[in-house]
Amino acid sequence: MSHSVTQEPARFPKGFYPAMYGQWIGFMLDSYDMALVLVMAPILTKIFTSSAGSPAWRYIVILLTYSITMAGRPLGSAIFGHYGDKIGRRKLLMITISGVGVCSLLAAFLPTYHSVGALAWFLFALLRLFMGILFGGEYAVGHTFAIEFSPRDIRGRVGGFVQSGFPLGYVFGAVVFALISMVLGKDAMLTIGWRITFATGVVPVLAGLLIRFYTRESPVFMVAIEKGDIEKAPFFSLFKRPALWTFLQVFLVMCGLFLTDYSVYGFLPEILTMHGKGFDTTTFAWIYGFALFLAFLGYNFYGWISDYLGRRRLTLVYSFVLVLVGIPTFFVLHHAVMAKNVPLAVAGTVMAAMCKLAWGMLPAYLSERFPTKRRAVGLGFGYSSGALIGAWFSIYVWWAHKIPFVKAIEGNDLWLSPAVILVIGAMITFIGMYLGPETNGLALDDVV
Repeated sequence: MSHSVTQEPARFPKGFYPAMYGQWIGFMLDSYDMALVLVMAPILTKIFTSSAGSPAWRYIVILLTYSITMAGRPLGSAIFGHYGDKIGRRKLLMITISGVGVCSLLAAFLPTYHSVGALAWFLFALLRLFMGILFGGEYAVGHTFAIEFSPRDIRGRVGGFVQSGFPLGYVFGAVVFALISMVLGKDAMLTIGWRITFATGVVPVLAGLLIRFYTRESPVFMVAIEKGDIEKAPFFSLFKRPALWTFLQVFLVMCGLFLTDYSVYGFLPEILTMHGKGFDTTTFAWIYGFALFLAFLGYNFYGWISDYLGRRRLTLVYSFVLVLVGIPTFFVLHHAVMAKNVPLAVAGTVMAAMCKLAWGMLPAYLSERFPTKRRAVGLGFGYSSGALIGAWFSIYVWWAHKIPFVKAIEGNDLWLSPAVILVIGAMITFIGMYLGPETNGLALDDVV
């Protein structure tokens, strides 16, 4: 008798909607927190760094804390994913989201560079590391949890919806920042406004906790328990052949996607504000938020269309297109900012947001690459390990900026250099997807 979830009499297993919406909120919280760091980066440079450095260098130093958060994700995925495959998904999800709430409050009470010197940046970076560990666990266990409740034929669109919480979290982050800065004003943002903004991260935590309280354990995981198909050391099994080849292929895909993604997320604020030469922070926040709302729609579309065209085929074509349009997209953005042309800037940010859509198929694709006994740790660590390379995008962009012909074109404004890294990331994604199989249509309990 088959235990495939797709052969259950009910169209959707009991608990499907709480699992899906709970992870959508959880992933939205992830990006909401990250968005606050990026949209407030011009302010945080004055809060946590010395005024002795150049504006570009101080911005890079704040972006480094974003990279530290991302670098903590593999550790969190390894720990929480490992135990998620041993003792179940639901319990660990309650722990990760509660921890994020605590860290959000702590961020609002951090000391500044003016009061404690360089220790302020160190404490901020340490808190970002803890956030990264928790978010690594959130992705590993939460995405696995949601996809294991999903019927086979709509797994892509369910994954696209769950993943779309990420750009929507950026939208909310940009909107909340814009509203608070409008109410308080520029000067107050440097004193109390940034603290209030960080503290708002507690609100989605409470919503996520409430929904997850009413979820039940994944039916696919329960079947694995009944079969006795639970590994003693799921994390370490990833590095034994043939599972190692699957992990390395996923790792390559994720390295490319992270480089592409951060070139957009990390440098849109820099390009749109351009150290005070571009748009004011409120205008920038609204433009940024609109583009990311379109990315939210795009993630859903990409996941949906992958159920018909296939994850591999669709992403190969998409990666090729990114190689062609990456540099023109950033050129449009830079030209719009220099001309203070809001409609053109909106068009450019929409183009940039469209450079991120492949993430919509990831929850389904990664779940289909690993068997149940190592799915949480495989999905989570495979996903997050790409950050071990991609998270240091700010350093790569600085390297690209130092290339003579790149610097000659962009001068002191960073716009061509992130575009170069985006194109490199798209090429790596293409190679990684080419080396893997098509997974669309697989039953999760048939993945080996």
